[in-house]
Amino acid sequence: MPDFNIDPEGLSERERPNRPAADLGALGDREVPIAPVASDVINKWLDGEMPEPTNLRGDAARSVEFWRRLGEETERRRHMVTPAHLSDQIMAALPSTTYGSAMPWHRKEVKLSAMALLGGAAGLVALGALAARLIG
Repeated sequence: MPDFNIDPEGLSERERPNRPAADLGALGDREVPIAPVASDVINKWLDGEMPEPTNLRGDAARSVEFWRRLGEETERRRHMVTPAHLSDQIMAALPSTTYGSAMPWHRKEVKLSAMALLGGAAGLVALGALAARLIG
């Protein structure tokens, strides 16, 4: 099997001295936590606590641009008005069920199918036969 050299010092695995475990743990100390400064600045700007930030870079700058454009579009749409002819078409398409023109329930036309009429008649005959048996 060939000896692949991936050591930055140029030593193969056999030539490399054994390093203590503490030395390997020191690699984690190199990490630098990124403070969420940009999101705090953007949130304060969106809350109206500070002016629009201009010195941001990367994702933060894209986020500011997105929220600025969203605010402009929202403001533009807030001032939009429905044309009068469209409003008239919508109102004309609505069914006319105002309180003054509604008929009382006893004056409305009743539509029954033949089967519903036969079922009702059979039920009345059965009810009459039951009543006659109980009385007699």
